[in-house]
Amino acid sequence: MKPPVKKTTAKKTTAKKTAVKKTVVKKPLASSPDPQKPAPSGFLDKAIDVVKWVDSPFKLAVVILLGAFGLTGYLVYQNQEKLINKVINHDTMPTLVSDERIVGAAQALMRDLRAETIIVHEINLSSNARTTRVALSPDGRHAPLEGKKGAFFSGSPARNHAAISMLNGEVLCETFEPSSEAGDWIVSRGVTYACRGSIPPEQGTMVGYLAVGFKGPPRDVVAVRARINQTTRELAR
Repeated sequence: MKPPVKKTTAKKTTAKKTAVKKTVVKKPLASSPDPQKPAPSGFLDKAIDVVKWVDSPFKLAVVILLGAFGLTGYLVYQNQEKLINKVINHDTMPTLVSDERIVGAAQALMRDLRAETIIVHEINLSSNARTTRVALSPDGRHAPLEGKKGAFFSGSPARNHAAISMLNGEVLCETFEPSSEAGDWIVSRGVTYACRGSIPPEQGTMVGYLAVGFKGPPRDVVAVRARINQTTRELAR
């Protein structure tokens, strides 16, 4: 008989677990702002945003246009008192020359333009007053109108449109519509077309105006306007 075989029992080895130390990563503290370093400018940030926004010629034109309007508005606002005083203060405004000089210049203008009537009015913007200084036709001066007083701005839309145009330094040429005694006399002379210009022609210096009447529209309105401006400069001093 074979001897009995002894069973060997393997000893279980228990592996010792090594404790793993956890390393804590410390986050850096947020650095406090340097008091000597200036904070970013809000205006500068907006300017940079505008530059980034401008990515086409159209947007560039819009920015330039808005800037021009803004600058113009600022200058007008800053100088509004000076502009108003320049328009209504007659101490610093030019004045009309004498009636004799007005007649001489008006006769030369009538001859050059082949006009039918010429009337020169003196105005006072602060009181909205208009005084007729000279009324002239090929027959000579029309005395009944001279010295007549009226309003510069009136109830006539056509007349007020002409007044605003002259204040802006324009010579307005259009079909004539009477709105006063002077207008009735002009129409009685066969006038259907008239050109009116400020005395002097420069914007913001108006102390009077000249009205030239024609029986029909002139052939060269541009030349007529230039000749009227030449005369209106002569009528102010």
